[in-house]
Amino acid sequence: MAKTKLTIFALLLVLAALFAIVEGREPVTDATADTGVQELGKFAVEEYNKKKQQKVEFSKVVQAAKQKDSGTKYFLRIEGSNKGEMKTFNAVVLVKPSDEKEMLSFFPRR
Repeated sequence: MAKTKLTIFALLLVLAALFAIVEGREPVTDATADTGVQELGKFAVEEYNKKKQQKVEFSKVVQAAKQKDSGTKYFLRIEGSNKGEMKTFNAVVLVKPSDEKEMLSFFPRR
């Protein structure tokens, strides 16, 4: 029984790794301590606030992944407060080869 569970677990790990390769995203190790990722999170919140005339206050990026494309796309999970309530948001920021940043999406996480 234990051997079967171990085999299933190993198979799931292999499938997860294959999905990550196909998807092309790689996790950012310790995103909370990565100053570059934190700056991208602040940028995303500032852009969102400008475009939607909101007042979300940036707290921190708690999780991030990146994908090489025409530049690098960063998939961010951001904590921030909106009207005094802590919320989690998902954002995608593209950093172009010229180092120009563009927010592609920003929305509350459900």
